[in-house]
This record gives sequence, structure tokens and C-alpha cells, in this order.
Amino acid sequence: MFSVVIPYYNKSKYIKRCLDSVLNQTFQDFEIILVNDGSTDAGLQFISTIYSNKIIVINQDNKGVSAARNAGIKLAKYPFVAFLDADDCWHNQFLEKVKEVINVENNIKIIGTHYSRNKEFLATDSGVLDYFKFKDYFKSALTNTYYSSSSTIIAADFFTKNNGFNPCLKKGEDIDVWIRAVHSGGNAYYIKNTLVYYSDEDVNQVTNTKVLIQNTLVGTINELYKNLLKSSDNKSFNRFVSIYVFFNLYLYYYDSESQLQAKATLKKNEYRFFLLNLVYVLPIYFGTKLMNSNRVSRWFRLYIKFVIRYILS
Repeated sequence: MFSVVIPYYNKSKYIKRCLDSVLNQTFQDFEIILVNDGSTDAGLQFISTIYSNKIIVINQDNKGVSAARNAGIKLAKYPFVAFLDADDCWHNQFLEKVKEVINVENNIKIIGTHYSRNKEFLATDSGVLDYFKFKDYFKSALTNTYYSSSSTIIAADFFTKNNGFNPCLKKGEDIDVWIRAVHSGGNAYYIKNTLVYYSDEDVNQVTNTKVLIQNTLVGTINELYKNLLKSSDNKSFNRFVSIYVFFNLYLYYYDSESQLQAKATLKKNEYRFFLLNLVYVLPIYFGTKLMNSNRVSRWFRLYIKFVIRYILS
């Protein structure tokens, strides 16, 4: 039923917790594909010793998380691919709840579940299944993209017809796949039960590092989706892309190293929003000074959120 793809790079401190959370699932029809992305820690030896007969291990040179996930997808043999990062873990009823949705719904393209940064829920029952189908995902996604790298399941046939994770993207590569999966057709669902522990314990994770704008989804989305935006008859999708840019671009816009590309990205937006554009009218010197203050940067983000949530939604 499920092919579970786990990219692994120097996560020896967390990998046992991760793998055990899958092996202890109440629903057991799955395979685990762990992709060792050129890891240099002792985790691989530990995995080979303890879990050798329970998981499929792929070894490759270090190519990044996207290439690792793609390698796992190519080997997947089940109709649904579930993604899990090596430092995160699942509630033991994660797959059971997803299977319940699959049992009653049709034409499923993508399913996500609620996650938490608090571990306490892992020791409790997940409760009665509570989920919904998106009527207009891209309208809902203006305030919450819902899907995350350890709480999302995608129909395997999406990857036979479309590109997988983009190796050129170091930030937003997962959101790119969720967006394209929804846009490709089929139904999108979200389980409200908390079923995933999303860890922020690893201080070296990519989300904590600065990424060049050309390696981010926000800096390339208008170019990457150029054909989709031209051919799409889904106005919510086109509008979502423009608002996504406004929401995520400002830190790059007020950085002398990336402002030129950020300006070009903003110029390509199909939709213009006066209240959001106000964030981008400051002189670069003044804006850069402001963005160096975490407090001011947070106020910018709160202002953008307010406009999107209460005026544009």
C-alpha cells in the first residue's frame, strides 16, 4: 500500500526513533526505502546492523535531499508514496488513518496530516479520524500550505507522469511538489488528527541556513511555473503564486546580493496587490537596515500575513 521514502544524511542521533515509528505502525502494509545521501556519520552502520532485513537501503554520493527522495521514488513499488525525514517521526496510527481516508475516497492525489513540534501526543491515541477534502486548495493555501515533508502522501502515478523533487532547489523543494501535485488533478485531502512529530532539534537542518535566491522556490517560481501559469484556467492557482512571492521574497529583496533577481521575480508576478507591494517600496539601504533587526522583520511578516488573511483571502 505505502512506500515510505526516508532521505538520510548525518542523522544518527534521530534515525532509530524515525525508523521505529514506521516499523511500529498499526497498519503494516508498507516498505521502507532509506536513501543514504553520502552520509559520513555512524548511522549507516547502525542501520545495516539493526534493520538490515526490514528496510531497503540505497547508497549514493551526496547530492542533496531532493535527489535522495527521487532515488527512493524510483524504487517505490506501492501505489502511494509517503515521505518522512530522518529526524522526524510518526504516531503509530499515521498509516492507519491515511488508509481510512483511502478506503472511502476516490481519485486521491495527495493527503496530508496535522503535525506538532511537541512530542507528547505520540503517547496518546490519535482519536477518531477527522479530515476534509479541499474544495479550492490554492485559496486555502494562502494562509496555510498544510503539507510538509514528513506528513504528506502522494499517489505514485503522479511521479510517473511528472518530475519529482527539483534538485536545484534547496528551499521550498517540497512545497513545489505539493503545489504541482494538487495542480495536476485529482483530489487533495487533509487529516486534522495530529500524527507527525516535526523536529527542530537538529540545529544544522537546511531550514536554518541561508540559501541563495536562485536555489529557492520563491526566487524561481514564476520562471519554473511559466507554462503552468499561461495555460492554467485556475485563477486561484495563479493568484496563489503571486501572493506566495509577495509573502516570501522580502528578505531577498532587501539584500544587496539578491535584490536584482528579487526585483525580476516580483516584476513577473501576474497579480499586483497594492497593500502587499508597500513592503517593497523602501530604498534598499533603509530596507536592509530594517531587515537586520529580527523584531522589525517579524513585524513585516505579520503585516503581510494580516493583509493576506483578512483582506485578500
